[in-house]
Order: sequence, then C-alpha cells, then structure tokens
Amino acid sequence: MLRKGQMHLMEYVLLAFFILMVIFLIIFFLMGWNIGTTSSRQHALQQQRATFLLKTFSNSPYLNKEGFKEGGMLEDSKLTVLECSDLEELVGRGIFAEVKIIDSITECEQENYPRCGVWKFCSPGNKQFTAYDTPVNVYRTLTRDVEIGILTVGFYE
Repeated sequence: MLRKGQMHLMEYVLLAFFILMVIFLIIFFLMGWNIGTTSSRQHALQQQRATFLLKTFSNSPYLNKEGFKEGGMLEDSKLTVLECSDLEELVGRGIFAEVKIIDSITECEQENYPRCGVWKFCSPGNKQFTAYDTPVNVYRTLTRDVEIGILTVGFYE
C-alpha cells in the first residue's frame, strides 16, 4: 500500500514539474516576443527621427540658397559660419551633421574658405551613434557652381 501511495505522489510531482516547465516556456516566449516588438518600435522611432533631421537640415532657410524654396541646395558660405550651437538650436541636442562634397577631404573653416569641401557639426566623439545619408547640392557662392555632396545626419546616445 505504501508503494502505491509513493507512485501517486511521484505522478503528482512529475505532473507539477511538467506544468511548471510549460509555464516557464510560455513566460520566456512572451518575454522574447516583447523584446522583439520593443526593438522594432525603437528602430521605427530612429527612422522617423532621422527622416526629420534630414528634412529639417536640407530644407532649412538658414542653410539653403535664397530663392531656392524646395530645399536640397545648401549654400557653402552659410555652412561655413554654422556652428554646433546653431545646429542644436535648429534641430535639438544629441545630433550631428556632416556635409561632404564628393572627392573632397579638406575640412572647411573660415580661414580656408572656399578651398574646402567638408563641413562637420557637433561631432559625436566616442559615443554610439546612428547616421543616415542623402545626396544634396552645394551651391558655391564665389564661383556660382553647384556641386554634389552627401549630407550625413545622425544622433547619438
């Protein structure tokens, strides 16, 4: 009789063990699903923020050539005098931007203007960042030429 009672007790212990295993598997599945949807939401928010930065930077009347209302025609003289604080005032903190004319390596400052082709604003340093690129036109004020450049904007954490 004692053996039969022990067998029933073992059956209940095994049944409880399997029920707990199923509950833990369901919990782990739900946690993984929640983490996956959270990361996809975060990625979507980063995409929206990057699109906002690209549109704001490339359509800003402070940076575009006057009379060119549709954006995408950045003026080199305006880029040369732009500083990080001005950019942060325009689009917010925690962002950076770079405009680079194709095949140019010289960083622009007021001393070497107009013999330059790279403008950098608010460098992220060693921080982790996310960046997005788009082609833009850069209007050269002194020569009245239009050159093709790459606008890189991003944000860091």
